[in-house]
Amino acid sequence: MRLVLFAALLSLAALPAFADGQSGWRSQATPHDLDRLERYEDAVTKGMMESRVAGEEHGTYNELVSVMEEETVEADAEKLKGQWNCRTIKAGGPFAGFVVYGWFRCEIVEKDGRLFFEKLTGSQRMSGFLYERDEKSWVLLAAPNEGHSGPIRDYSGPEGGVTDPQLIDEPAVVSLLKDGRARAVFPWPELESTFNVLEMTRR
Repeated sequence: MRLVLFAALLSLAALPAFADGQSGWRSQATPHDLDRLERYEDAVTKGMMESRVAGEEHGTYNELVSVMEEETVEADAEKLKGQWNCRTIKAGGPFAGFVVYGWFRCEIVEKDGRLFFEKLTGSQRMSGFLYERDEKSWVLLAAPNEGHSGPIRDYSGPEGGVTDPQLIDEPAVVSLLKDGRARAVFPWPELESTFNVLEMTRR
């Protein structure tokens, strides 16, 4: 019996170091964001289909395909840190259809011992902490700035409470891509699209 218990303890000690990080985002996310993240794959599948016609008409659909279908690699925290150029692509939805925006500046830095993301320029800024999701992705729990360019506010946390569609929290799945880019995919945003993707290239 003692040997069995000892073996069980050893197996727990051998769990990956990021196991706590995986559960961390679930305890911090609002119920609404948990639901959106659970339906992440549905949003991507639907948004890609919806945006294909509009994107092909404007000759830019391949830009969405490039960032969404590029192979992902291990989610190395050190490789995520630093300065990035970033642009938003809105995919699908009854209003947006397909929109590619211009390039702005983003950064990922270490703050309070964790990775912290911030979109630094542009009209729709946001910021928030990243949490390890699995070996190849992170969850970003972000909050838009007040008035889109005002003071940074914290993510709402598990209690939620923000109902203004312009200010409601924005969860995303963040991945590193094999070609050196990164992406943050926001499933089921409150306004316009089926999903948004923030494409990130090194400055």
